[in-house]
Amino acid sequence: MKIPDEQKFMHDWVIKQVENKYSSLYKEIRTNPGGEQLCEFEGFFPDIILGSYGQVVQIIEVETEATIDEKRSEYWKELSELSAQLVLLVPARSKTHATDLCWKCGLAGKVNIGTFEISIRT
Repeated sequence: MKIPDEQKFMHDWVIKQVENKYSSLYKEIRTNPGGEQLCEFEGFFPDIILGSYGQVVQIIEVETEATIDEKRSEYWKELSELSAQLVLLVPARSKTHATDLCWKCGLAGKVNIGTFEISIRT
């Protein structure tokens, strides 16, 4: 799914922050920012692939408010059937919507949902 230009920066910024945060926990972190197809996992190109010692442990898909919909949940369903745990990272205020979609698609027990929030303090 194409990310709207106004949300693309935030999407890629979250990918970079996750990569930085987990770099000490995982030996192998591969990313596909901006919808690029640089790093493949079982025929798919999730936003973040986390692994150690040659084994992929988790795949992470970063969503924005504009990308959380029923069409996208079909993609989540495909990712959830792969051999690694799927984590969805969604904006905090969209967690309920993403959770509802997961329940509707039968993904509630197969997917972990995490949130992110960007706040600017002055």
